[in-house]
Amino acid sequence: MRRNIAHFDSSFSQSIKKMTRAFKIEIENLYKAFAKYPFKSSITGCSCCVSEKDKETLLSKRFKKLEDKELSRYAFKAMTTWGDVEDFKHYLPRILELTSLKKLHIDTFIILDKLNYGKWRTWKQSEIVAVEKFLKSWWKYEVNTKGYFDLELLFGIKNLIKDLPSLLEDWNLDLHSPGFKNYVDLIENHYYKLMLKDSTFENLSTWETKIFIQWIQKNAHLLEEGFFKFERIDKEFSHRISNTLYAYERIH
Repeated sequence: MRRNIAHFDSSFSQSIKKMTRAFKIEIENLYKAFAKYPFKSSITGCSCCVSEKDKETLLSKRFKKLEDKELSRYAFKAMTTWGDVEDFKHYLPRILELTSLKKLHIDTFIILDKLNYGKWRTWKQSEIVAVEKFLKSWWKYEVNTKGYFDLELLFGIKNLIKDLPSLLEDWNLDLHSPGFKNYVDLIENHYYKLMLKDSTFENLSTWETKIFIQWIQKNAHLLEEGFFKFERIDKEFSHRISNTLYAYERIH
């Protein structure tokens, strides 16, 4: 048993490394796609909202060295009260990189909504493709390598790329993967609300709601399999799966 688990852990570790490399590649592709938008020594901002110190802070470091304290205020005010779309495109790769790595302390939905505000679907095709690939890679990396389920991120990316089925296809449900733990978390904390069409899920269309429920139900057999798999090696998680399975079955 231990040898099999060790072999699996080694294989899974390699899978994580591949996803991480793929994610880093898409980040670099973002920088390449938007490299044509130049640095400006001065960006016009609303005098009531953007101070000279704010502007100096933004310009205090080289582009790729900017961190939360230099970039977050601009990211929050971009295009609305500070700069235009081309300014936003210049900083976009760094903004998305820091957001995806949880290093920009602004709500994810605010950053993602900036893309819609900037009418990103009207941008050059190469830019649209770069953003789409990054968003999909970000979701795949997040749901399959992190030990927590981010419903806000799923909805934020879904609202931008309009392709919930492809996002679900990228969700790894192998029992030893963080993706499976996130699946348990989804059912444990959100499935009942989804079935009721609670306000949490109001941005899903009727078709998307049906797709989401069908996907969850199609894979629900993994809960029982997971319970028996972890019963001897992780009793705490096994107990959690058991409670989740019980709650799931009561709804049906």
